[in-house]
Amino acid sequence: MPAPYLEQIRRAKEWQDAKVTSTITPTLKEICLKTVSRHMDVLDKKALDLPISLIKELLHHLNIVDLDRIQPAVNRKGISTSFVWAGILRRISGPRKGSTILTEDEWKEISMHKLFNLAFYGFRFGGDTKYLLNVNFNSLLLVMAKYIQHLVLRTSRPHGYFFARRSVLSVLEKGVRCIQLGESTPLREWPNDVLYTLHRLLDHGAACDVIINQSPDPRLLAWILHGRGPRSKSHQCPMESMQGEMVKCCQVPNTAGTSAGDAEAANCQVPEEEEPDEDNNGGTPCKRPRLSIASAKAEHDLTSSPCQCMVPKPLCQMFIPSAGHSTEICHKGQIHSLKINDFRGGVFPVLLPLLPSWLCLHSLSLQSAWTFEEGDALSLAESLQQLSATPGCSLIELSVGSLTHPGLMESLLNACPTLRSFSMEIHPVAEYHRAPLRSIPQPAHHAELPLEKLCVKVPKLRTSVESLMCVLLRSPHLTSLHVSGINSSTGFSPSHLLNTVAESHRHLKELTLEDINLSDCHCAIFQLLDNYCMLETLSLKDCRLLEKCSDKEDVVRQLVNSLKKVPSLQSLNLAQNRLAKTVTVLGELFKGPSPSTVKELDISSNFIQPPELLELGKLLETHRPPQRLLLTLKSNPLDRDMELRDTALGTLSHLCDLITDHWNSRDTMADHISVM
Repeated sequence: MPAPYLEQIRRAKEWQDAKVTSTITPTLKEICLKTVSRHMDVLDKKALDLPISLIKELLHHLNIVDLDRIQPAVNRKGISTSFVWAGILRRISGPRKGSTILTEDEWKEISMHKLFNLAFYGFRFGGDTKYLLNVNFNSLLLVMAKYIQHLVLRTSRPHGYFFARRSVLSVLEKGVRCIQLGESTPLREWPNDVLYTLHRLLDHGAACDVIINQSPDPRLLAWILHGRGPRSKSHQCPMESMQGEMVKCCQVPNTAGTSAGDAEAANCQVPEEEEPDEDNNGGTPCKRPRLSIASAKAEHDLTSSPCQCMVPKPLCQMFIPSAGHSTEICHKGQIHSLKINDFRGGVFPVLLPLLPSWLCLHSLSLQSAWTFEEGDALSLAESLQQLSATPGCSLIELSVGSLTHPGLMESLLNACPTLRSFSMEIHPVAEYHRAPLRSIPQPAHHAELPLEKLCVKVPKLRTSVESLMCVLLRSPHLTSLHVSGINSSTGFSPSHLLNTVAESHRHLKELTLEDINLSDCHCAIFQLLDNYCMLETLSLKDCRLLEKCSDKEDVVRQLVNSLKKVPSLQSLNLAQNRLAKTVTVLGELFKGPSPSTVKELDISSNFIQPPELLELGKLLETHRPPQRLLLTLKSNPLDRDMELRDTALGTLSHLCDLITDHWNSRDTMADHISVM
């Protein structure tokens, strides 16, 4: 119950105040401000008539309910509450690394999210808790719940008060859009409280995105997915025994001839347990997907006990605070986005049979530290092909990690031609260099792809890029391209990539090249920028731009002149390029009658020292940016001269919003990292 929980917070606050009071005597003004803060529910209008300086001091003493209520009125007086929310977040999470530029609403949402997760599971609050006192606990939870769009669920039991009254959960049902599961605990170990919350948000609320941090228990994944998008002809979860026998779960009775309401009610009934027919005459067996990713141990875990898929309605009836039988029907929600961050073998047997009928799926992301086997990737392509061939398919985003062969990119894209966004990582294995890819279905002709976003990451290994170039030529509608790690030692020059982009992708808005040696590609870069283009974001991070230059300042100056010819450019990232002393030339971006339109500049990890930074600041004072510049300076050895650093940062602060960090050059690795 909330009383002991709030009492614990109150006592902790009194103990902290007693320690401070014993050493510091509060002033009369502080006593008055604290008194007003305890009665803001009746004094808020009169308190807002105070001088602005006093209102700012008063904000520090308010609880989050009062602060949230009066914020619009305070804003109308020209006062921002960002400093209060930033202070609350600092008390919860400690000092943030580096300076971060956030809006008032962003500070507030992050603070509310942190506070809610602590209260949701009844965790102990650290630091000063004055912003949680002098308020009804239900009001406290309600005001926090309003700002929760991304909810993390764990096996820890939520605070029981959430289910004593439905008001908080009702607010969550309206606001939460994404549910994240932080643990891979077996389904039977998840408390009913948590499963009930998951059910309410998915089936009665607005949540349609699911993120699973760790490889999920197959039964839990089956319970989450079954009926919430994929439609199985046999109405069964795709779980089967190691011997190939079917394990029935969540079987839906035949609702032919019944009304829509009766059919929906039937979907929520608990199925009666049936003994499996040895002759297999009792139902249609599930076909076993041909997968190599499921290890023997994973399969054993799937079949060690019958699949107990929990149906939603009993959970609702268990927690509904009413005496009689509830007539509320538990509708099944729809999952539009699924992201699994640690993909393991037991997931494919559950996921693949459901994909062909998952018409409402918009986004699928399967990431893994393990390399996908070739057969697994082809099985995924086969399921995607069946999905895309079904009328009503809405899958437009696909992200797959750790594929063994670059040719699999075309296989997946050919299998699902509806994709607008595609991301993949290639991690070749030794066998790839000795054996060609098997059984990749090739299209009759290289059809145009509707891709708008493409991200391909390749390690620094000998990897063919023919598939990438082919996909680029087939994707004239690209607006965002991210390529990382191409090794030019394979005989392929990154200039070919830049020339292809310049010739075939005039509508490209975002270009990110990372960990690619562009030291011999200056002409191609200048040509790309000099020609008419619509780039809004350009990132050349860790591209060794000056590695082979005899006159580095001249190359940077040519780059600056080319950048000024792109009128749409808003963001520029030149981190990790060893700019060092040549960084001062970037001050010419805003020189002349046609200054650059860049609003964000990242020059982190460039071994920039205080003298160069001060000179850059003076140039920007002379050639002022048209608007405030967001300047990122992380991982530079600015502590070599602290006094000069402070002077340089002071000069820049008049023109820029700075994002810095506390770089320590005494660390033996610091200097090495700063020039990588």
